[in-house]
Amino acid sequence: MICYSMAKIFSGMRPSGKLHLGNYLGAIRNWIALQDAPDTEQCVFSVVDLHGITTPYNPKTYPQQVRDVILDYLAAGIDPEKSLLVRQSRIPQHTQLMWLLSTITPLGWLERLPNWREKTGQIETMGDSGTSYQNNLSLLSYPVLMAADILLYKSDLVPVGEDQRIHIEITNEIGSKFNALFPGQTGGDIFPNVKPHIAEGARIMSLQNPASKMSKTPSTGSGQAADSYIALTDDADTIRAKFKRAVTDSDTEIKFDEIEKPAISNLLTIYRLLSAKSIGEMEKEYAGKGYSAFKADLAEIVIGFLVPLQERRAHYAADPAAVEKILTNSENKAKSIAEETLTIVRERMGLF
Repeated sequence: MICYSMAKIFSGMRPSGKLHLGNYLGAIRNWIALQDAPDTEQCVFSVVDLHGITTPYNPKTYPQQVRDVILDYLAAGIDPEKSLLVRQSRIPQHTQLMWLLSTITPLGWLERLPNWREKTGQIETMGDSGTSYQNNLSLLSYPVLMAADILLYKSDLVPVGEDQRIHIEITNEIGSKFNALFPGQTGGDIFPNVKPHIAEGARIMSLQNPASKMSKTPSTGSGQAADSYIALTDDADTIRAKFKRAVTDSDTEIKFDEIEKPAISNLLTIYRLLSAKSIGEMEKEYAGKGYSAFKADLAEIVIGFLVPLQERRAHYAADPAAVEKILTNSENKAKSIAEETLTIVRERMGLF
């Protein structure tokens, strides 16, 4: 059971295209649980399109990518009556706070983070399209924007995967330094301590490479990008084919063992999260049946889960004006919260 004292929550995803099953099971599923929790005070869920332009992208298709993620959020269960659903770039206070926080963030804090080196490595594999992005400042400084995203709404709880915990740590370092440097005339901290919410299922792995997370961008050398993920919009035949081609381990035993059998363990995790069955029950049910029968049944479980989600998505896609109204209402409310925070920050920094 989720239990936090009147939590304020922020999270977001880059608009790299339509979302996949790993996004849902690793993040959105937990967002919905948090938005519905009785002790949640505020939820802001964002499409972080400013983060998305730090790596190669197509400006002609980017607006549609943003819309696709919005539709996926709504279809998956983000409720605009309970949560604010915003496009990051439509809230100018995000970048304003980022600049102010960057004036107190030591370069060494950013250089110690592994993520910018990983992003640089990914860009190097993109050929000519990535050349102009390889040495850009944004690859190094984007953790300051991430901190601003969170602190702007005085969020104190952020649902993240284990690999993102370090970004919560640097957010707290930046917030704590600001609190110490600029206590204000009446004292008191403006920024709260942010806690990570690490939930079950936070790392759903690639169907083709169980050593890396499910993603539309394959890890270097892994290949077969399209087969590595299940998009939330994939049709039934595509889903069946992808699971049929999913890699498995050297033997045929259906057993959960993340060290010795990472591939089948990943598939068992997906099955368990989308069904009422425990790992033990599945191990008994599929004993002696081999991988083919298991993967075929798992495909039907996923199809059954995604069909109603896809129907909801089609409903929202058919009424873009209604979706835009949802976004405008959310973004106006978010701007009001953000401006309150930014006003205090400016006053404490002597910027009236």
